[in-house]
Amino acid sequence: MLTWAIPTYTPAYPGYGASPALVPNVAVGIMLFMACLSLVRIGLAIYMNKPLCDEEREFPEDLEQGSGFTQVGRVKISHLARIMIPSVLLVVLIEYIGYMLASFAFLMTLQYVIGNRKWVQSIVVSVVLTVVLYIVMRYGFGVPVPGPQFF
Repeated sequence: MLTWAIPTYTPAYPGYGASPALVPNVAVGIMLFMACLSLVRIGLAIYMNKPLCDEEREFPEDLEQGSGFTQVGRVKISHLARIMIPSVLLVVLIEYIGYMLASFAFLMTLQYVIGNRKWVQSIVVSVVLTVVLYIVMRYGFGVPVPGPQFF
């Protein structure tokens, strides 16, 4: 995000005020910092051979295992891929087919992947969310979105 997506999709700095990349950079920086803190905490717990306390366990039913690390073996790569592949395709395709079509296709795909099989509801949610976000970005924030500008 910090090295490709934010610099690619951030408009040029106008020379006054805050840089358009300030908020995305701060948000991603905070996420990275929190992820690093979590990794350090888990690493220290493993190094010191100290299990997580019962209140911090995500799956309390696994108390008989005794390791304290309840996520081991629970991560399903297929579940992760079902979310990550459409997300990566959105970032890549938005430049070629534009924001409106790419975000509509992304939202439809994501709703299908998570189990929503009500097509009318999926279409309405995708269209409304795409149009509202387009209007907010284009006219509220003044950020040009990739692709054709419809209104």
